[in-house]
Amino acid sequence: MWCDQAVPGGSIVLEFSGDVRPTPARFSVQVGVNEHIHPDDDALTNGNALRFAWRFLNHSCAPNCRVAGRVLVALRDLVAGEELTFDYNATEWSMAEPFACACGACGGSIVRGFAHLDAQARERRRDWIAEHLLERLRDEDA
Repeated sequence: MWCDQAVPGGSIVLEFSGDVRPTPARFSVQVGVNEHIHPDDDALTNGNALRFAWRFLNHSCAPNCRVAGRVLVALRDLVAGEELTFDYNATEWSMAEPFACACGACGGSIVRGFAHLDAQARERRRDWIAEHLLERLRDEDA
């Protein structure tokens, strides 16, 4: 998915909408401790795919956006035409379908989710870790 206009850093780029379910899937985005936004099951067949444009966002280990609840926020100023990315490892606790990263910033690591990162990898992401992951960590430590 591409940025259609310039966006100042810290601004909301888009809102996630769809069905909220407790489990992840290939095309869901985790937005809460046990909340995953899914596109409608028939989004592609009923011509409603653009309503769920967020499902075309790509992963990057050096993202330009972060997930904050049910919105995507620019980490820095974005220019028109720039690809919008976020770090799935800083949003998903555990991926439904892990994959080899091709972002070019990490050397091809396996993207599996925050639960699978070591302390060093978590620290590198401290500026864009989703609050629901930090909340889950606090709950586990309690």
